[in-house]
Order: sequence, then structure tokens, then C-alpha cells
Amino acid sequence: MSKRLLLTINLCLILAVIFFSKIGLAEAPQPKADQAPLFNVSFFEADLVMVLEQLASDSGFNLITTPEVKGRISLKLTEVNFEQVLKIISRSRGLIYQFEGRNIYVGVKGQTFDDQKVVGYFQINYADPKQLSELVRKVIGKTEEINCDERTRTIIVNGSKEIIDKATGIIGSLDRKLPQITIEVKVIEISTSAVRELAIEWQTEHAGLKWGAASSGAEIIIDMISGGYSWNFIFRNLVTDGNARLVTSPSVSTVDGKEASILIGDKVPIEMSSTSGSVITSSVQYVEVGVRLLFTPRMQNHNEMLIDLKTQVNSIGEKVGNAYIIGAREVNSSIQAKIDETVFLGGLITQKERESISKVPGLGDLPLLGKLFQNKEKTTEETEIILTITPRWNKSVDLDQRVIETK
Repeated sequence: MSKRLLLTINLCLILAVIFFSKIGLAEAPQPKADQAPLFNVSFFEADLVMVLEQLASDSGFNLITTPEVKGRISLKLTEVNFEQVLKIISRSRGLIYQFEGRNIYVGVKGQTFDDQKVVGYFQINYADPKQLSELVRKVIGKTEEINCDERTRTIIVNGSKEIIDKATGIIGSLDRKLPQITIEVKVIEISTSAVRELAIEWQTEHAGLKWGAASSGAEIIIDMISGGYSWNFIFRNLVTDGNARLVTSPSVSTVDGKEASILIGDKVPIEMSSTSGSVITSSVQYVEVGVRLLFTPRMQNHNEMLIDLKTQVNSIGEKVGNAYIIGAREVNSSIQAKIDETVFLGGLITQKERESISKVPGLGDLPLLGKLFQNKEKTTEETEIILTITPRWNKSVDLDQRVIETK
């Protein structure tokens, strides 16, 4: 390779590094103690390490101290930032401090932090502190030097600066706010026969519709939407003719990977009785009747998610003795969906028999002979519950409180 070509390649690499650092692919900005918001500080005979830990946590820093940093302190300051408080405490106690990214090291004068054991206090904001501490133990391999205070959501790491640096990287990568998702559900009851009639009418215009006599209403509707019809147009036609109605439209919010549930139904009281010798005891037990949906969304790409969905359907059947038969059905499924994209679920079909009587006026009401002038006809009405599921981002507002009052 010629020297000129090698020089050109090196120049291109340098320019690429400069370019990407300019457009924001460099390391995320670190908090600055002297630019932190102002707050009020009030402590009376408080533990020195606890004071430093709370101040550091409230300003976005992790605290690392040497064992010599101890004692109690009283403070009352107004309109100060983190570094101003740190300077006051250090001067009054003969301490030194240094910043390394998000870590603030505090020790006594004459010490260096590289060659001795220190204690790190990591305030956990979003992750489960116990689970995260277990993960840090496994990665670092120093199980006796890593502890968790679930009450204050703090992971305490006791070790060398090398161990502190490893823990800082792991905790900083995993203690992140999970995206919050709102799942909107609409429960719609439709007449399956009306949907089939509508499909027959529209099939003359779109020969590509593929459905059979045994197809559910949800299958036919999805086929229509694929054929170019909009869901709003289909639903409006069904509602206008009295063949569809919106039963309920609940919504639930959760975070990535956490289960949320919706109950569409009631809790029905059922009297239960038990016999012990000659004593009969009665009690009331509430049983869920209806449809319960359990969602567990898992983010994949930026706007795509996989939703693990468990559908439980409970219904009360006939009474047998003092107990009732509870009909239970459960379906587990996985749904691939995009944010703001609506997914259809169907198949919850019920059938009702209706009896209609037509008779000749006057003659049909005669006793005994009236039945000769009557005509009874039984018809079966099939209805179906369709669920529409739409995931959306939940835009929440974080409130940042900067006032400390501890006594």
C-alpha cells in the first residue's frame, strides 16, 4: 500500500470521528455540580455519609467514600448548589473530593483513591434495586462486597476503584426509565349473520374477498379491511342497522415487560356453605364473570412490540347442589403490533334461540282452537364479541423536586 493511500485513509478516519462526535454520537453529557439547580439544605446531627449520599443522589451523582469519612454534622443553608455545599462540608471536616463522570469521590486530605478500598453508594431510580444488585454481583464476582438497601433504593459497593468503575458501568447502563405504554381496548358486540350478509353484498364489488360460511365475524371484517374497506366505514354501517354496539372501551397503562390486566365483566356473589358435624356455615365468595385480558408488552424495534396476551373467559352455569358450575376458557396468544396500529381479536361467539309467533287476528286468540291459526318459528341469533387492541405511547411528565429537609 502506498504512503499516499495510507495517509488518505488515516485522514478520512480522523474526519469521520470528528463528524460523528459533532452530530451527537459522543458520550452523553454528564451532570455538573456547579451548574446544578439551587436548593435548601437542613440537617441536624445527621450522619455525614448519609448527608453526602442524599446530596449526591439529588444532584444526579454516585457517592464513593473512604472508611475515614464518618461522624455527624448539622447544616442549614439556603439557595446553594451541590458543589457549594460540598466545599463547605469539605472545609469544615478536612476532606477532599474529585469528580469522575457521574462519580464523586470523597476522602481525607493526603489520600489517593486508586490504591485503597472505598465504599460506593448508587441511588437506583428506575430498576428493581434488589434484582440489579444480584446482577452486579454475578458480573463482578464479588458477592460479599455488594449489598442492597431496598428501603432507600441504594446499591452499596465496597471494594477497589476498579470494582467501583465496573459497577458504575453496569448500573448506568441498566438503570434506565422504561417506556410507558397505554393499551386501548374496545369491546364490540356484532351480529355475525349481519356481517356475513354485508360481506355477500360487498363481495359483488370485490371478488377477492375470501371467507366461508363458517368464518367468524372477525375473520370476515379483517378480510374486508384487506380488500380496501376501512374499519370505521364497516362499523358505521353495522351500527346504523342496529347490528353492532360498543359494549365498553377500557384502557390500561403499563411499562415494557410488566403485565397489566383488564376485567370486562362483573364479580358475582355466590353463597357457599360447608358442613362440620351438625353445624352449617355459610359464606359469600365473589367469582369473576366475563372476560379478563392480561397484557405483557415487550418492545422490539422503535415503534414495534410483541404483546403476550392471555384471554380468560368465565361464565356461571347450572347449580349442582350448593355449588355452581363455572365455565372457564383460556387462550394464550402473541400479537405483533406497531404503536397506534389496531389489532382485531374475535371468536367469542354466543348463540341465542328466539321464538316468534304469527297468528290470524281474532282466530288465533280462541281457546283450544286458536293454535290451529298460529304459526311458531324458532330462529337462532348468533352474536360475536370482537376486541380491538391499540397500543400507544403514554407521554408522562416527570416532576423534579429540588428541596431537601431532613432532621
